[in-house]
Amino acid sequence: MGMSEILKETTVWDCDFQANHTYLLDNKGKIIAHAVHGGDKIMISKSGNIKLDKRYRTFVRSNHSGLAKLIKSEKPAFGVRVFLVKSKEKQYTVELSNSAYSCTCTGYNFRGKCKHITAVAEKQQSPISA
Repeated sequence: MGMSEILKETTVWDCDFQANHTYLLDNKGKIIAHAVHGGDKIMISKSGNIKLDKRYRTFVRSNHSGLAKLIKSEKPAFGVRVFLVKSKEKQYTVELSNSAYSCTCTGYNFRGKCKHITAVAEKQQSPISA
């Protein structure tokens, strides 16, 4: 999926009026768009600065056809380097832009640093062997 991910909320709420949506997030966990619960209506984020708060909520990766179409049109910005890092069971995207790293993992979203970024940074600094 590259730089974005689609997450469907599976939180069970105590009240009836809370609806779970499906979200398209950028590599920093910010909402690009969301599909409204129970329908195909897609809402595009106007500001692009709202981070999805995952505390006390549950999500699963999803493949929403409407949101997936938005991903296909997404291209990395000029001068941005993208690294795919495989963990035991998952794959994460580490992005290097203007000497700043970001990662799609949960640890980075909460702490602002993670082992995936450390691994990429160490690999970038190691000398190339002949």
